[in-house]
Amino acid sequence: MRICFELLELLKAHKKAIRRAAVSTFGYIAKAIGPQDVLHTLLNNLKVQDRQMRVCTTVAIAIVAETCGPFTVLPALMNEYRVPELNIQNGVLKAMSFMFEYIGPMGRDYIYAVAPLLEDALMDRDAVHRQTGCAAVKHLSLGVSGLGCEDALVHLLNFVWPNIFEESPHVIQATCDAIEGLMVSLGPNVVLAYAVQGLYHPARKVREIYWKIYNMLYIYAADSMVLGFPAIEDEGENTYARTTME
Repeated sequence: MRICFELLELLKAHKKAIRRAAVSTFGYIAKAIGPQDVLHTLLNNLKVQDRQMRVCTTVAIAIVAETCGPFTVLPALMNEYRVPELNIQNGVLKAMSFMFEYIGPMGRDYIYAVAPLLEDALMDRDAVHRQTGCAAVKHLSLGVSGLGCEDALVHLLNFVWPNIFEESPHVIQATCDAIEGLMVSLGPNVVLAYAVQGLYHPARKVREIYWKIYNMLYIYAADSMVLGFPAIEDEGENTYARTTME
C-alpha cells in the first residue's frame, strides 16, 4: 500500500514511459494484494485537479479491472459516479471507456449493468460527459460485436444519436466514433434506418451531418446497405423492383 501512494506521485512524471510503467505496476500490486485497497487509493485520486494525474488514474483503474476481473472494480466505480462532481464523474466514465477497451468480449457480462449509467452520461448537460460516454459506448459496442447484446446497443444508440447536432468538434468526433462502433455491432442497416430520415431535411446543417453519417456507412459497408434501402414502387416505364431480393 505504501508503494501505491508513492506510485501516485510518479503519475505526474513528464516521461511517458515512467507513467506507463507506473500504471501497469498498479495492476501487478492489485494482483498480489487484491484490488480493494488499490482501488480505494485510485478512486480517491480522481478528486485531484491535475488532468494528467486523473487520466493516468483512470488507465490504472482499467488495468486493475483487467487483471482482477471487472466484477471487482465495477461496483465501486459505479458507486463513485454518484458523487455530484464533474471531475470524478468524468474520471469514472473514462475509466469505463478504457476498461471496455481492455476487456473486449468480456463486456457482454456487464453491458446491462452499465447501461443506465451510460444513459445518464449521454443525457448530461456537460458536453465532456457526453463525449466520454460516447467513447465508452464505442469500446463497449466493438467488444460485444456478434455476442447477442443488440437490444442494449440499440437502446444506447438512441441516446448517442441526438449528439450528432453538437457544436464542439470533439463531441462530434466522439459521437461519430460511437456510431461507427455501433455500425460494427448492430450492422449498417440499423444505423441506415436512422440516417435515412435526415438526408433530405430542409435545414442544411441537419443534412450535412446526416450525409456525413451516410458516407461513413457507405465507406464501411456499401454492399450490406443494398438490403437496407427503402423499397420504391414502380412508376410506369421505370422499374425499381429488385427481384433478386424478393
